[in-house]
Amino acid sequence: MVEWVVIVYDKPGSDRSACRAQHLAAIPALVEAGKIVHAGAIYKGLVEGKPADFAGSHLTIVADTKDEVVEILKNDIFAKNNIWDVENALIFPYGCAVRKEKQ
Repeated sequence: MVEWVVIVYDKPGSDRSACRAQHLAAIPALVEAGKIVHAGAIYKGLVEGKPADFAGSHLTIVADTKDEVVEILKNDIFAKNNIWDVENALIFPYGCAVRKEKQ
């Protein structure tokens, strides 16, 4: 198994709010299955020091191949509802040097 760093942008004009709860609910099963090491939203910027305006998502996915990573992305509700731009996702093999648990 290889870790893959993934950045997948939201398609212009998309609104993740209607699918967000379902998207978040699916993540724990992927973590328990050992497929996702970490995941979170990326933002276009900050407003008054707080993240604002979703730009997409950043994930570390564990898989044997890049094709398997793409399949994991395509099975997400964000991809199925045309929110994520999976075809243009940035996906690279990743060698983690250090990892600290979120406080």
